[in-house]
Amino acid sequence: MKKQLLNLSFVTANLLLYGSYSFAAPNAPVRELEVPYAWPTPTLDGVVDDVYSAEQSTALIYDAQAEHWTGASDFTAVFHLCYDRDYLYIIAIVTDDVEESYDWSYSSPWMFDNVEVFLQLDTNTTYTAYDSLTVQLRFCRGLDSVQEPGRVVRSDFYYYMETPTGTGWLVETAIPWTCAMSEGMVPDDIENYIGCNEIMGFDFSAADSDNTDADPTVGNRDYQTAWDEDEPDGQEDQAWQNVTVFGYLSVGYCVAVDIYPENNIIVYPNPTDNILTFDIEGEQTIEIYSINGTKVFTQQTTGIVDISSLKRGFYVARIGNESVRFVKE
Repeated sequence: MKKQLLNLSFVTANLLLYGSYSFAAPNAPVRELEVPYAWPTPTLDGVVDDVYSAEQSTALIYDAQAEHWTGASDFTAVFHLCYDRDYLYIIAIVTDDVEESYDWSYSSPWMFDNVEVFLQLDTNTTYTAYDSLTVQLRFCRGLDSVQEPGRVVRSDFYYYMETPTGTGWLVETAIPWTCAMSEGMVPDDIENYIGCNEIMGFDFSAADSDNTDADPTVGNRDYQTAWDEDEPDGQEDQAWQNVTVFGYLSVGYCVAVDIYPENNIIVYPNPTDNILTFDIEGEQTIEIYSINGTKVFTQQTTGIVDISSLKRGFYVARIGNESVRFVKE
């Protein structure tokens, strides 16, 4: 992955107070997603690696735009997610028949083709305004970096972007969790928000500008879609100023299962679809956990374990205080 060292002049204080601190009853989210752990780490190359979640769709959120939408080739947006201790990884794939890439000569990047990610670590959905653990991130077509970097700098993100003309575009990025943390926090503080069955607020929105009036400063958005549809009753997009309309992500792993240890256990073959062999002495207890911390298997063994009954995916095997990760094909 190549780190993009770009203009760092964008500031983000305006993200914290998009609206007044009004209270609202939390909406039941339209969408919820359990995000897979990113092991192995995805390569940022525009390819949806196996580690990513299933494809997530978005829906038009302005009823008035629907009558002008001519089909999937006009405008659609989907995405995939995965995560690790340092980053939330997302690949967004947008189908769009008219290119309207970001133009540095204008000061309103939200008016161009873009996708936006909304993230709230503490999922406090009792008031509408953004707090110190909530951010809005914007990725503009033709700008290979985040336009609103939250509470970090743009060079803290990793990016990959393709912008073919006439068919659409895609962006794949590693979003540092620190972008949504309060000032003074350090990366290790993510442990406070990732734990067994932890829930985070999240939404994703995509915007299309066909520039039919030949003046992007007018700010027309021909279409806008969202993952959580922002409000269940189909009202207008409010995610940019109302955190109670976010969906939910489950990104937890059990801290008791240390998924960052020294690899002190030798296991082979890895990956495998049936038999694992552990290089151990005598008979020992082997516990196997899903990557999100659920114990799925326990066996007393001298080293041979049949895992053919497990689902395909990533697992952690523990023997005493030592751990090793493996892949079930």
